[in-house]
Amino acid sequence: MKRHTNTFRSIAVWMRRELWRDQRGVVSAYALILVAVVLILGAVVGLTSLRDHIVQEFGDLGVAIDSLDQSFGYEITVTPPVGPPQVVVSALYVDQDELGWSDPADQPPANLSFAPGFPVGQGEDGPTP
Repeated sequence: MKRHTNTFRSIAVWMRRELWRDQRGVVSAYALILVAVVLILGAVVGLTSLRDHIVQEFGDLGVAIDSLDQSFGYEITVTPPVGPPQVVVSALYVDQDELGWSDPADQPPANLSFAPGFPVGQGEDGPTP
């Protein structure tokens, strides 16, 4: 009994073998390491920038929520056709800004920051003892 061979499969195997043995376009390990280092440094810088912008947006959201003013007041006057004189029902609520958050230019919003919390005069920028 004759064994059936798949010509497409044999061509694919042959091409794979030829591409694996092909030496044209070989890249040195130094070039690959250089590309990997550049990509890693770019990713670190990009992720740091992304983190800073996310913190900025959360701070802006916190300041926006804190600045919502929910004060209200109303007055209802009821004048019955017979009986006692008119009745006035009123209510007033004044929303006070307890936190007082602000978002000044070129500053972290609402004092949110990922900087290390070193005591004054210590840390990276402080004098060494």
